[in-house]
Amino acid sequence: MIGTSLALAGVLIGLAAVYLAIAPQRRARTLGSIDAFRRTRSHLKRDVGSLYERSLAEQDGSRFYKELPILTREHWIPPQPLPSDAVELELRELTVTLDPAEARRRVSRYLPRRGNGSTVDSYSEAIGLYDRPQVWFNGGAYRLMDVVAQAATPGTGGTAFRLTFGPARYFDGQDTSEFLGLEAAERAARGKRVVTGGAYRAWLADPFDFSRRAALPGISTLTIRRSSKEAYFFMHRRDPSKVAVAMNATNVSPAGEFQPYNDVLPAWQADLNLWHNVMREYAEEFLGRVDSMGQGGSIIDYELNEPYSGFAEAKRQGAVVFRFLGIGLDPLNWKPEICTVCIWKDSVFDKLFKEMVEVNEEGVIVVGERAKRGYHGMRFNAGNVLAYANTETTFPPGRTCLRLAWKWRHLLQIPGTD
Repeated sequence: MIGTSLALAGVLIGLAAVYLAIAPQRRARTLGSIDAFRRTRSHLKRDVGSLYERSLAEQDGSRFYKELPILTREHWIPPQPLPSDAVELELRELTVTLDPAEARRRVSRYLPRRGNGSTVDSYSEAIGLYDRPQVWFNGGAYRLMDVVAQAATPGTGGTAFRLTFGPARYFDGQDTSEFLGLEAAERAARGKRVVTGGAYRAWLADPFDFSRRAALPGISTLTIRRSSKEAYFFMHRRDPSKVAVAMNATNVSPAGEFQPYNDVLPAWQADLNLWHNVMREYAEEFLGRVDSMGQGGSIIDYELNEPYSGFAEAKRQGAVVFRFLGIGLDPLNWKPEICTVCIWKDSVFDKLFKEMVEVNEEGVIVVGERAKRGYHGMRFNAGNVLAYANTETTFPPGRTCLRLAWKWRHLLQIPGTD
């Protein structure tokens, strides 16, 4: 009996010795994985312009419109700006979902560990643990399932586009699409010749196949303030500590996720509307209204609640013209982006945005010239527009909005551009 006890004690002592020898190594691997993740995220933010340019060049075969810095198929850019009602939006039954579990599983093998050494299950969880931005919540979001684009015949009034969506959560997009940016940044940091040659991107294979991943669209809107003689526009410098998409980039404004204002069943169908989304983004980015950010809460009545009722009335009166410019994919993370433009009559803009902010929840608005009643913006001329449109740190959808608006400046009746 004594011998058995001694033997058991010896085994336990041996196991303890093995654990004490292995534990520091496991701890070092855990800390190393966390440090590597943070370094790669820093690289993604710091060198975002270079990553945009390299990923665009490497995927040139997926660019039908070579003059634009986004991935596109034929007819995804119409031959002229379209009214928003020329874009048909369809929502699948809310009970019909495609769970991107396999994509999430493939991503998880490249993620850091938790501090206790256990597995981190998703990219969004890793961001929340080690690089959490100021704006970070798992709200409802529309997931793009299909794009049907037909050759638009000017003057026919026919529908040129049909976009089909399903229900999703914001973190679905982070976990299965945004990770592509991290994968590219990691390859760039290691000196790889091709940043888009990662295993996860290779598994997805086709940027235009939305079945394997959650492709959550954003809407980028170029804001133009016009008088009878001249026009101005605004840009947005995105603070990398506050946002999780297009970190450290400059974009047109407003811009944001395409999502319902509230995660309740009636809102999913009622809010499948580009103009509703853009109105909320104006309230958030230009007026600092955090209650417009899609986190739920009070019900929004766009015809009764300010500032939305003012925006809606301006559109009815023709004081703001809202146009669809096209759709494409961010070359770095394959995120779909809907490109639009809003052209405001200056007196109406000055009234509705007299309390416009410069610093908001996501960064700093480039407001340009100061007026007696608010901000004018920057002059919409070749020097200013093309400078932003040709700068690598400008978000590719923003560059697309600027290039198309400049190309179609006469069709859009933008004054002072000759």
